[in-house]
Amino acid sequence: MKIKNISIPVIPLSDEIYARELRIVDHLNLTGSSPRNIGFIPITDLYLKDENALGIKVAVLNEGEVPTDEERDLLLSQDVLAYTYALLPLALYYAAEGYTLSARAYVPALPSGFTVAGFHAGIKAASKTRNLDMGLILSNEPCTWAGAFTKNAMKAVCVEGNQSLKDTLVQGVIVNSGNANCCTGNAGLQADADLRGLLKSLIRSELEGTVAEPEVLSASTGVIGRNLDLTYAKEIFLRRFQEKKNSKPYESIYDFARAILTTDLVPKITQDSKQRFLGIAKGSGMIAPNMATMLAFIITDLKIVDCNREESAVFMQKLLSEQVEATFNNISVDGDTSTNDMVLLLNNFSGAEVTKEEFKASLSEICLELCYQIIADGEGLTKIIDLSLENLPISSSNLQKIGRNIINSMLVKTAIFGSDPNWGRIVAAFAREEALLEGLEMKSIQVDILGHCVFKNATAQLSESELNILSKTLKHSRHVDIVIKSIDDGDVAEQTSSIRNSARFLGNDLSYDYVKINADYTT
Repeated sequence: MKIKNISIPVIPLSDEIYARELRIVDHLNLTGSSPRNIGFIPITDLYLKDENALGIKVAVLNEGEVPTDEERDLLLSQDVLAYTYALLPLALYYAAEGYTLSARAYVPALPSGFTVAGFHAGIKAASKTRNLDMGLILSNEPCTWAGAFTKNAMKAVCVEGNQSLKDTLVQGVIVNSGNANCCTGNAGLQADADLRGLLKSLIRSELEGTVAEPEVLSASTGVIGRNLDLTYAKEIFLRRFQEKKNSKPYESIYDFARAILTTDLVPKITQDSKQRFLGIAKGSGMIAPNMATMLAFIITDLKIVDCNREESAVFMQKLLSEQVEATFNNISVDGDTSTNDMVLLLNNFSGAEVTKEEFKASLSEICLELCYQIIADGEGLTKIIDLSLENLPISSSNLQKIGRNIINSMLVKTAIFGSDPNWGRIVAAFAREEALLEGLEMKSIQVDILGHCVFKNATAQLSESELNILSKTLKHSRHVDIVIKSIDDGDVAEQTSSIRNSARFLGNDLSYDYVKINADYTT
């Protein structure tokens, strides 16, 4: 039996499931359509049972739908104790590959001292289905923060403003979606100042003992080159927050996650296994290494053993930079980067104390899961590409560049979409820049697609009939593993360097739907 562990945030229909270890044992698909391109799943028992945990059935709803009181009662009568937006397609991509799922469900929770909210502020048209367009995070105590930002030379106002606050304590983040506030000149500078001003005024009115001028971070996402009009937002901001402030924490978390979306199909929320970190992200298109058109916000309350605040700040920035390089910078939807990308990590140090190793493990867990959710929601995707470069005698920096050449290749992406096991495209992308190979000979590597060796000793390994069989396997696969590794035998191993490195990259295919989505993005 192949078992895959997944974690899914759920919204409870009953207080019965609060603060308990939950296992999903069945689901009810209420999305109104069959899962996207999944097809038949030949599994009798989809979910692994766990006698030590509460087994629950969950309903899967379309993003943004909320059950009425009548629907809630009906679901409870059918022993459905929670609903979720995140189970499809994540779970079914694995199910299509024959996995039995060990599915942990959890109710999202906030680290201590944090408040989040999301609401409509007039930036997106009110008639749109997903009209939440402003989100905020605020902390009772000033936060030490770390950030990673776009490497695009054309940076949005929010990016430059945040970078100017390096080493400054902040008490929150305000985000708008629907408008990037980029390439908007002096009007954009004023709009960003006004946006931050909304949150600063809220902090002064809500939190006792706050300094006269608290500092906050900002983020914007959406169409580039259009002025950000905050007229309506200024009128309703405080009132909307008051309406939302008494919401249950998990409701507020989902409101914030929805408020930052643009073309995303589902909100992206994750927590580490001990729920000491909370991560929320958006991203579906314009996703490529060196950051992407994505925003990610990670908050925690953990103190770090033997570190004062200044030492913790240095450690957090170094750790976040390392994690971003190994995770967010190794994913690709379409090879495009944007002007507004950022990952922010905020810590108010009001919670438990952990070691550096524990802090790192939890942050790594958050980053990896957010990456997978972003790729699984890639615009128009039908397949996830999971690329591993293993045990290769190439420096880490060059290995990163090689992996990005492959995962960004339009020819590789379209071949995977067409279920074409065209290993030549993969090999060509691997060898695109000879200088990156550091003398490695192509006969020294092996390429596997879905566990089938297709290239070794610089020659093809499958016959035409075998490639046809692999093509049929690709057609029914939603998670496509590609492994490129060194051949560790004979004279070849002796000729290679003793320095070995590995890296993992996530991407997706490029489909007709991607073109449709992006052809009329602004019109």
